[in-house]
Amino acid sequence: MATYDDYDGVYFTTQAARLYHPDITEIIILDNNPSSVHGKTVEKLVNWQSEACKVKHIPYTQKQSTSVRNFIFENASNNHVIVSDSHVLFLKNSIEALKNYYLTNHKAYDFIQGPMVYDDCKSYSTHLKPGWNDNFYGVWETSESQESFFEIPSMGLGVFSCKKEEWLGFNNLFRGFGGEEGYIHEKYRQKGGRCICLRDFKWLHRFDRPLGVPYKNILEDRVFNYFIGKFELGLDYSDVVDHFINGSLNRPIVQTIFNDAYRSYYGKDADFKLF
Repeated sequence: MATYDDYDGVYFTTQAARLYHPDITEIIILDNNPSSVHGKTVEKLVNWQSEACKVKHIPYTQKQSTSVRNFIFENASNNHVIVSDSHVLFLKNSIEALKNYYLTNHKAYDFIQGPMVYDDCKSYSTHLKPGWNDNFYGVWETSESQESFFEIPSMGLGVFSCKKEEWLGFNNLFRGFGGEEGYIHEKYRQKGGRCICLRDFKWLHRFDRPLGVPYKNILEDRVFNYFIGKFELGLDYSDVVDHFINGSLNRPIVQTIFNDAYRSYYGKDADFKLF
């Protein structure tokens, strides 16, 4: 997991994993703000280890972004990796279901996720339907499929799994928070892989932050990431432009973000304007 000033989340996610899911043999905590009070307390927690489950604490300050999850794979000892937010609880038998999937149904470049369970511990979403909604690419939906696993277009990235050797990575130019949903899924499809919802690989995600989100969640960063993702995958970016100029940003701001992303990705200024 990557974390930023979320000691309580890290504590319960880590301890629940150790107590209730013995198939987990290593936990990596990538701390994106290790010098804070939360960060120092997370480091203290890591000192309480058991032989059954090794816990690694990795301070990382080169940049602050959800894309730093790339470094989880670089530091993983095992080939089967789960990446989780630092405020997630895995339901009973969910890790066992994932293990069985790897043993019996895995194909090369499978990108595996499971249903996200809501706070009532009953309702859930299985995937994101393609489309824009409130400055975010994807609309939460629940599949009616009764299959034990099925392909999905996209999903929130609170939890996902793949083999270490098959991790395709977030673009290193990504900055700040967000923009990876849909992008990483299409990246696996372009590689010939599948994006899977494993029905029994269920996880409960805490959304509410009574004291607010401690990291910078800047919309301009997310739009920058959307452009970078489109460039990398060779996809049309007009939908990004249309959504944000008709919503939270105006044309000059979108043009500036586009220019920055184009220059960052291609190493030169664009020889055209969006408008």
